[in-house]
Amino acid sequence: MPVLHTADLHLTEKDEDRWSALDELISLARQHNVSALVICGDLFDHDTEAEKLRGRLRASFGSGDFQTIILPGNHDYKAYRSGLYFGDKVSILDNWEEPVEVGEMVIWGLPFERLSTEKMVSRLKDLSTRMNPERINYLLFHGELLDAYFSPEDMGDEGEQRYMPAKLSYFADLPVRHVLAGHFHSRYAAWNLPDGGLFIYPGSPAAVTRREMGIRKANLVSPDGKASELTLNTAHYENLVINLDPFSETAPLDQLDQMLQDLHPRARIILSICGFFNGAALGLSESELVEVVRSRTENHVVDQLIIEFNDVQHILEDDLFKQFRKKLSDKDYTRVQKDKAEKMLINAFRGVK
Repeated sequence: MPVLHTADLHLTEKDEDRWSALDELISLARQHNVSALVICGDLFDHDTEAEKLRGRLRASFGSGDFQTIILPGNHDYKAYRSGLYFGDKVSILDNWEEPVEVGEMVIWGLPFERLSTEKMVSRLKDLSTRMNPERINYLLFHGELLDAYFSPEDMGDEGEQRYMPAKLSYFADLPVRHVLAGHFHSRYAAWNLPDGGLFIYPGSPAAVTRREMGIRKANLVSPDGKASELTLNTAHYENLVINLDPFSETAPLDQLDQMLQDLHPRARIILSICGFFNGAALGLSESELVEVVRSRTENHVVDQLIIEFNDVQHILEDDLFKQFRKKLSDKDYTRVQKDKAEKMLINAFRGVK
């Protein structure tokens, strides 16, 4: 009875990368012969998307032999009106008192509500009395784990508001194998529950904001209860930084070529080029260097290009600068210390000139 766990797809009518992520998840669910695909909140970017997208979703969810279980999240909790049909093998966990049974598993859910801390604790205690400890119980949850010490940016584009805040201690006495969660976008992360099992965020399966860096993951729970990360071949952001050094023997464009060679093909690049370069040595002006960078990256998706470099040829040719640098080279400093001093010296000369 394997379970494939994801969350925070934030489907829209126009973003095909997120639909591609859903297609891959469904393919993985078939490949691993899972009993259930659980989506722990924010399947839709907005509740109004549900009406427009249900037809396409029915076709997607109908392509596997597993049960799909959807938990309402803070973005789409209004989308699941009573009686809406998402497919024959799709269940909506919109009532915390009514779990879904899949084989020997009992899957419970805490659909999004605006609950106070006291109400959250009370709700979990009520759940613990309803769960049969002799069964294989899972709890789906969409909210913020306060023990995790992450920033609001880790939740995607949620702002400062907190949604369903909970602590690991709140889940004590719940006879669950794992708490399968959503709302934390940044990465796959897991914490130990007080009475055994894990609280697991899989991260968003395709990047929703630029803050979701790195290859995306899903969570696969095997029949024996072991949770493991599955790497996804989906859209995500990568932050590439090139620090130009006018004294380096390594050509900056060689650095860029190596970074691009190692990139995942679905990566969207945030490329920052900073520092100083010697235009005369490279045979390039600042504007020409920018054009070369654009040419080298034309086969990749550069979502943002941040230019923070300066040509310091005129400083390097200054006699006073050469004298300072000669004295610096005679000092018994480490290479890191000398690099730092050279950059400070360049900045000082830039201020004067």
